[in-house]
Amino acid sequence: MNKQRKVSVFLLAILVVILVGFGALILGIMAPNTENTGDIKNNVTNNITNNVVTYDDLTITDVDKAIQVAVKKVESAVIGVTSNAIIKSGSGIFSKETEAGYSTGSGVIYKRVPVYKDEVLVNYIYYVVTNRHVVTLAEEDKAKYTGIKVYAYLGDEDIEIEAKVVGFDAKVDIALITFESPKYIEPVKFADSDKLEKGQLAIAVGNPGGYEYYGSVTFGVISSPERYISTDTDNDNTDDFYAEYIQHDVAINPGNSGGGLFNINGELIGINTLKLVDNTIDNMGFAIPSNVARNILVEYIEKGKLIQRPKLGVLGTEIRSLTSAIIENSEDIIDIPNIYNGEKSYGIYVIEVYDGTTIAQTEIDKHDIILEINGIKLTRMYIVNSKLNSLIEGFQVGETVTIKYYDRSSNSIKSVDVILKP
Repeated sequence: MNKQRKVSVFLLAILVVILVGFGALILGIMAPNTENTGDIKNNVTNNITNNVVTYDDLTITDVDKAIQVAVKKVESAVIGVTSNAIIKSGSGIFSKETEAGYSTGSGVIYKRVPVYKDEVLVNYIYYVVTNRHVVTLAEEDKAKYTGIKVYAYLGDEDIEIEAKVVGFDAKVDIALITFESPKYIEPVKFADSDKLEKGQLAIAVGNPGGYEYYGSVTFGVISSPERYISTDTDNDNTDDFYAEYIQHDVAINPGNSGGGLFNINGELIGINTLKLVDNTIDNMGFAIPSNVARNILVEYIEKGKLIQRPKLGVLGTEIRSLTSAIIENSEDIIDIPNIYNGEKSYGIYVIEVYDGTTIAQTEIDKHDIILEINGIKLTRMYIVNSKLNSLIEGFQVGETVTIKYYDRSSNSIKSVDVILKP
């Protein structure tokens, strides 16, 4: 045994955690939980190892091994998702229904529910997160096809199992499907995506190019834990929705859609959904943060709850976009008050407040400036819009937020608590 490395072997769990800094660095992985599977074959392998390595003694081999262990932990939970378009032909007793291949993507199992019959375990129901665009028809194809059928593909057994689309988010590219199987698969665990750091290691698992490359693994870093991208969600050729994404340089391609982005501990940090494609741009992939995906899945789609997003209910403009020329020629803007004490100006200049909305519950009025919401400075409007659209805790309909604003009538800074409305 290398004296430079301190190794402890435990019989009950795996723990691998990397702490990068000037102190110690620990690598480990939690072993999957086991349960009584009755007569169902359990193919889960528990590797009971735990490597403890000091930072000064860390080698590339240690990192290499940590990545391998993380992949082994999650690879069976990343499956294929096949969608076939339904074509109906004929009529009456001569009508028939055929299926045509439509799309192939990836999905991540995050929940397992045992099914019992006469107190005997007979099956498992698996909950799978994937992208909405993988399991729904594009708008332009709805007239061509009568529906869609979805299948879960287990590549290690080379079988497809019909799946049910439980629901999806019409705005964020998230969908939930379920399928039943006697096979025991350990679901992934969600990480806290709010704790991601730039430069952190990341691993993607999915099916780029289809099932010929099933379970492909790529590796890279987090380029930015927070990026805000606008999309057109109502097909009117105008971007109307801002969402928050994780930017990374891990290689992803068509077929990775709906697959997982994981940290070095084998925890889910995001769902891969898009990449920038340009002759001058490379390695810019984007994933829906795990906290956003988890809330949409667990708090809304699983419960069959209507997805409602809060809105401020104001027409406004960013202070930072206002120049003296714009102010001078505007009928809606008076001036920018001297309230920043040498700091770069920020906030949303209120041009109009709409009745029955979140802001209408307050004394905030035209010509006031909304400065912060729950401590988040409104340097750009898309930042707060993305927070409200993400459905994360603290920014959901019915929750109370604190708004800091400049009140022009009293020429002072005020704060008000207000309940978010849809």
